[in-house]
This record gives sequence, C-alpha cells and structure tokens, in this order.
Amino acid sequence: MADINYGNFTIGIEEEYMVIDPETRELKSHEQKIVSEGQKIIRDKVKAEMHQAVVEVGTDICRDIHEARQDVSTLRKTISQIAGDLGFHVGAAGTHPFSDWEHQLITEHARYDEIVNELQEAARSNLIFGLHVHVGMESREMANHIANSTRYFSAAYLCPQHQLSILGRPQDGL
Repeated sequence: MADINYGNFTIGIEEEYMVIDPETRELKSHEQKIVSEGQKIIRDKVKAEMHQAVVEVGTDICRDIHEARQDVSTLRKTISQIAGDLGFHVGAAGTHPFSDWEHQLITEHARYDEIVNELQEAARSNLIFGLHVHVGMESREMANHIANSTRYFSAAYLCPQHQLSILGRPQDGL
C-alpha cells in the first residue's frame, strides 16, 4: 500500500440545513417549497429530509477538495437565496439550540413512514443537521487499508465517551 496514487481519490459532500422562521428563529416546515424550487436550478443535488424543517444538498463526485469547495459554495448560495425568496432563513449546526423536536412535522414519504413506525420516538427525536464527507477510493483493498489504519486512533474518540459514563452521565451506546 506504499504506492498510493492520491489522484485516484474522489470526494463528495452532503450537508443538511435547518429551515428557520426569520421572526421567531424556531425551526419551521418549508412544505418542501425550497426543495421544489431548488430542483429547478440544481436538480437532484437538493432533497427532502425526514423532518420538514430540514433540506439536504449534495455535491457531485468531485476530483479534489477545490472542486468540492466550489460545489458546496454554489449549493449554499443557491439554497440560501431560494429560502430567502420564500421568507425563510437557513442555518447549519449540529442541532437547533431551542426548537422542540416534538413540534416538528415529518415529511410524507413511504421510507420515512417506515422509519418512524419502526423506531418511533427515536426517529422523531433525531433532529440533527449533519455534514457528511464521502471519499471514493480505487479499490476495496485501499478502503480496508485506510479503515484499518484509523483504528489506531479509536481510543482518542472512544475514551471521552467512557469518561462520561464514569462521571455518571448517560451513555450513548458506544
């Protein structure tokens, strides 16, 4: 694995934005208006999410980080402009600081109905907004090599979880 050709890696980025009422700053359903308008401009790069106050975007498969950055910038500007034109703000953070998940509407879709039916409150309360970076590799062997190499660092992110359980804080299942 010493002969790694970094030019063979690709990158794709997904982001989930919160849709915000500009007056109350609460999360607000956009009734898929942002998605509908976005699809006219950026086609399948914008999607509905399980909660109606969330919009997901995703880049194309990019050759490098510079291309990915340009694509993310375009997506952010486009969604922000559409949201503003429709009377909304958008934001990006891990979760909303004060909106209650119990008041959020679920998007009507067979897959989301199945998830909510199966997971109940766990699904409805999962009101998070993520940024996902996908790295494409030339082979399964390369992916396994990199995944195995990262195991060396697993203690660095698992130990703080263990320390929280020792301190009597809730465990998260790790």
